[in-house]
Amino acid sequence: MRFSIFTIIFVGILTSAFVAHGQMSSTNFEIQWDSVGIGGADTSSSTNYELRDTGGNSSIGNSSSTSYQVASGYRAGIFDQIITFDVFAQNNASERAATGLSGTTVTTSTAGLSIGDLVVVVQDKGATQVSGIGRIASIGAGTIILDELKDSGTTPVFDGSNDYVYRLSGTSANLGDIVTSAISTSVIGFDVSADLDGGYVIQVYEDGNLRDGANDINDVADTAVSTGSEEYGGRSSDTSLSGSTFDTQDTAFTTTYQDVADESATSFESRNFVTLKACISGTTPNGNYGHVLTFIVSGNY
Repeated sequence: MRFSIFTIIFVGILTSAFVAHGQMSSTNFEIQWDSVGIGGADTSSSTNYELRDTGGNSSIGNSSSTSYQVASGYRAGIFDQIITFDVFAQNNASERAATGLSGTTVTTSTAGLSIGDLVVVVQDKGATQVSGIGRIASIGAGTIILDELKDSGTTPVFDGSNDYVYRLSGTSANLGDIVTSAISTSVIGFDVSADLDGGYVIQVYEDGNLRDGANDINDVADTAVSTGSEEYGGRSSDTSLSGSTFDTQDTAFTTTYQDVADESATSFESRNFVTLKACISGTTPNGNYGHVLTFIVSGNY
């Protein structure tokens, strides 16, 4: 039987903002601009003179003319708290064998790859694969060097057998043709920058089971997608989740929000990924199965 399974990815960002007034800091908040000075620290000069700047008493308020405006008094610092969120799926068309990995240097074909590409490296593709993601910082003769290699706690080791590199560049994850004797996998990677003291959380939900018309693939229910069984689920690279089981076992996607990655502090270019896994049984109806996964990032305020 022939099966094709794909997942469409939607991305969202949830943000909120608030304003607080009070002393400079407490157990609940902080004001990051807590001092102000006037004059006495700067100098002005030319070839003929030097002036040490000073300041005297001034009243609070604004003064203006046709040519200038002076604002006198304390002006609060401006701090726009932001989140950027990129989600990319494994591009199967970019598959190439990897024959070596030393630190962040990967020995592989560089055809079609560019500096700045986000890639996933996969050791022993399949049920027990070990993966890591990074962005290409430089390209050499038969090698790529990544800016970092974010894994799931275990570093990939390449021996040139069943080891691969893929670009993370798509908006749909294709698990390809599924058979009863092997686990099909695909990686969805995240890149988040969150200029937030409390960090962020990434959550996922589905629009319904992986399906083709009235037929669907069973959700994984026994902690691991296994060969010969009709099962589908995912596993996160984040190994310290408190809001779901994606960090410790293959977990079913549901129509309610589930955590797949989080950070508790300000983070820039923070990366994680989810590995999709699927298998079929001998009685699974033939078809093209698909569903929609939506990933949402929210700031922790």
